[in-house]
Amino acid sequence: MQAAIPSWLRALAARLRAHPRLAALAAGALLLTLAVVAAAGRGPDVGRIPTAAVQRGDVRITIVESGELRAEQQSTVSATNDKQIIWLVPEGTRVKAGDLLIRFESQKYEIAKGAAKSALAVARAERSKALGQLEAQKASVERARLEYASLPELAAKGFVNRNELDAARLAHQEAQAATRSFEAGVEAARANVERAEREVDQQDRKLEEGLVHAPRDGVVVYATAGDAANPRKLSVGVTPFEGMELMYLPDPTSMRVDAEISEFDLAKVRVGSPVQLRLDAYPDLVFRGEVASIASLARQKISKVSGQPIGVKIFDVGVKVLDQDERLKPGLTTTVEILVSENPGVLFAPVAAVFLDELDQAVVYRKDGGRAVKQPVELGGSTDRVVILESGVKAGDLLLLGLPEAL
Repeated sequence: MQAAIPSWLRALAARLRAHPRLAALAAGALLLTLAVVAAAGRGPDVGRIPTAAVQRGDVRITIVESGELRAEQQSTVSATNDKQIIWLVPEGTRVKAGDLLIRFESQKYEIAKGAAKSALAVARAERSKALGQLEAQKASVERARLEYASLPELAAKGFVNRNELDAARLAHQEAQAATRSFEAGVEAARANVERAEREVDQQDRKLEEGLVHAPRDGVVVYATAGDAANPRKLSVGVTPFEGMELMYLPDPTSMRVDAEISEFDLAKVRVGSPVQLRLDAYPDLVFRGEVASIASLARQKISKVSGQPIGVKIFDVGVKVLDQDERLKPGLTTTVEILVSENPGVLFAPVAAVFLDELDQAVVYRKDGGRAVKQPVELGGSTDRVVILESGVKAGDLLLLGLPEAL
């Protein structure tokens, strides 16, 4: 009994239309078939048709797609004022929390701070002077007190007259009154120092507003302004408006890849499926990942060339990156290879060796001497190059890569 053809073979044409990379992989098989067709009319010699041997070995079934790296978590750095940018940390730099990211123009505040510091120095000198005068005055008060305190006893003995006693008492009282004036002067000097210190602090805050520091660890990514046709990245010399987004700090420990799969592959993928990731920028490196999410609703695939739907339905897939590496940066194009199954010790042959007969059954054409023998087969999984043959053939059989009828 012949097995019904699996859905992968029926969907092959649609998959090739949806994925140009897969079409390139299948180009070799297509050229072989075209070569056979071009040989029509030159005789029914099976020897003219290329063949491939059925092999036994391990077949790793995967789905290969492309996607783009991004970070699940990131912080946004916005402009704190509308001053001109005079320095930027280079894009792509990995920074730590607290590192300097942006420096705004601040010459006006630096001049103001210099003036405030000079005023503070003068105020502190005036305070020191007032404190010295107060101490001298207190000494004068003490001398006047001591002089007056000794006179009443001398007056009682007749050594000092009353006018001298009254003059000493008055001098002591005047010294005490003058002391209060010096104390008020010290308080005024202290107030002037505090006011000057506040002015210096205010200028420091204004200068600090001209310095933007990283709120968290991350990789620096500049923001863009303008429309899609004329995007402009942040650069030195730009004068942003207050609150404008300047850069982003994606968390390099939370990287993931946004990819998409055809509806024909949906049943093969599950959350947790192992994934190998290759960056187009570093094609020799392989990173580990796993499927983290699969969209529950399909959408139309949009052509990157025309921007129009192309009739193929796809599902969005999120892949979590398990490895950490400084080369994993947001925006990089990534090849995603999702593992479907490991198949050790199975029989397999090129996809180009499998055909559909008039009953819509999967068949191969086994080369037997100078003739071709039609053989129904039961198919297992497939990659974009080979298909697993579960029955109907044995290892070493030579299968035609073109239709005998073409000759």
